Amino acid sequence: METGDKIRGRWPDWAALACYLAAAVVVLLPLWSDPNGKMLADNAQDETFFEWVLTHAARSVTHGDSPIFTDQLNAPLGVNLMANTSVLGLALPLSPVTLLFGAGVTFVLISTLALALTAAAWYYVFSRHLVRRPAAAFAGGLFCGFAPAMVSQVTGHPNIAGQFLIPFIVLTVARLREPGSPWRRGLILAGLVIYQCFLNEEMLFLTALTLLIFLLVYLPPGEWWPALRRALPAFGVAALVAGVVLAYPLWRQFAGPQSYRGLPGFVLGLSSDLASFKEFSRRSIFGGSAANLARIDMMGGPTEENTFFGIPLVLLFLAAAVALWRVRVARAAVVTAVLFALLSLGNLVKYNGTETTWTGPWKLLSDLPLFDSVVPTRLALVITPMLGILVALLLDRFEGFPAAVWASAVIAALIPLIPTPQPAADRTVPVFFTSGDWRSHVPKDGTVVPVPGGWYEYLDAMQWSTAAHLEFNLVGGYFLAPDPGRDDREAVFGPAVPPTMQLISDVAGDGTVPVVSDDQRRQARTDIAYWHATTFVLPERHANSEPLRQTLDQLLGPGQHVDDVWIWSIS
Repeated sequence: METGDKIRGRWPDWAALACYLAAAVVVLLPLWSDPNGKMLADNAQDETFFEWVLTHAARSVTHGDSPIFTDQLNAPLGVNLMANTSVLGLALPLSPVTLLFGAGVTFVLISTLALALTAAAWYYVFSRHLVRRPAAAFAGGLFCGFAPAMVSQVTGHPNIAGQFLIPFIVLTVARLREPGSPWRRGLILAGLVIYQCFLNEEMLFLTALTLLIFLLVYLPPGEWWPALRRALPAFGVAALVAGVVLAYPLWRQFAGPQSYRGLPGFVLGLSSDLASFKEFSRRSIFGGSAANLARIDMMGGPTEENTFFGIPLVLLFLAAAVALWRVRVARAAVVTAVLFALLSLGNLVKYNGTETTWTGPWKLLSDLPLFDSVVPTRLALVITPMLGILVALLLDRFEGFPAAVWASAVIAALIPLIPTPQPAADRTVPVFFTSGDWRSHVPKDGTVVPVPGGWYEYLDAMQWSTAAHLEFNLVGGYFLAPDPGRDDREAVFGPAVPPTMQLISDVAGDGTVPVVSDDQRRQARTDIAYWHATTFVLPERHANSEPLRQTLDQLLGPGQHVDDVWIWSIS
């Protein structure tokens, strides 16, 4: 067949990809309208972080900085980027986009690709290895890429939503028991695992758990050992190659500077609400009403709506489980989905936002190594591809009147889940930084202390840093690092709060100007020396900017007003 004939013969594939890309652009259209002027309204904090690491990856290409550790954030300690979600597998290849067009463009691009390519990858696997009808594969892929969980995760989590390698990892592992060269298949699996590690390790871990459960159900018990024996040589090759390549990055992640153990308690407490399965997500056409939002806000925020499928899809799942139970792949998908739904309920089951007295099965696993770093609600992400498998099978296996009935049922279950565009809000970065005027007041490789320090203020300061292409160091920020007050190195978000920053934060909170003592001035000098600080910056738009200015004047001497900020230069 000539090349042109091959392309024409694959028109369903190209049409599917085009539809997925168009749908992803529509979902993110408010950001595409002005990528460097708009941000996600529902999760600006994670977008801020990702734009910062995208800028850092571009800087590592142009300046030779380490891509897995940075000194430009959390001065003077720095941040372990292997232990944070630095998405290097996309950030480094797309660094030319960041350098030419800005981190905002790269962020919306990787978010768009996360949805579209994940759908396309599942479509490819379904159309080649699961179903005969392209339309069935298309519907299954569409659900896998644009289900409520995916639209929720793309709200600031492109590393989680970007699951486009997962279908190929699943396919490669599933085929290891077939005849073939263990070296070739082992190398392919190693390459996929290595690249996925630089996208998101959490999804890789969830994929391994899912494959274990799925294959145990899919294969008859008598085939477990023969299948494992045939797969072991390729597994060995994959483990050896991936182990050698990842040894140093993983050592830096788990034992290098600013490495940590586990996750903050409130993060590990994020679990699925038992009542959420019957609800519609906020970013679906049936989920945006005020009554629905008031109800689902008790069950979680906009970034982790991983189980909001709605009653029609829950009923379809139950019907599909009965109708397809004799089909091994469907039976494995049903069992896997139910098991991970139960695990996602966490240690203590919640219902309608209230903790019950019921202990969830996750309690049995949550303290084990690696399991202790899993956010329980994200276990529910496994349900989405399992439902995608069932959707594809329902549209493929029936003929005649039953096919029309099932197609109608699928349409009725999925239409309410059609996603709505992500809302966006304007950025508010001081002109002092966007205009480049900061260069006349911050020394080369200087260290900026944002005033006041705090969760939102540090996020704002990371936008200053991104606007300045990371050309100065920043005290504080939004990241995971070991708690300096604990010997077990448990992770916390953000930096420690030294006395001077605590004094400033107190003023920001109550607007009361204190009488600064000589001891406090001496402490400020100590903290300044620790930070290697060169410049304090206070945006004039802060609600308590005047009390803060007066306090800083007492600590550091008179400040200088430039553009829309106050600055104090440390000589």
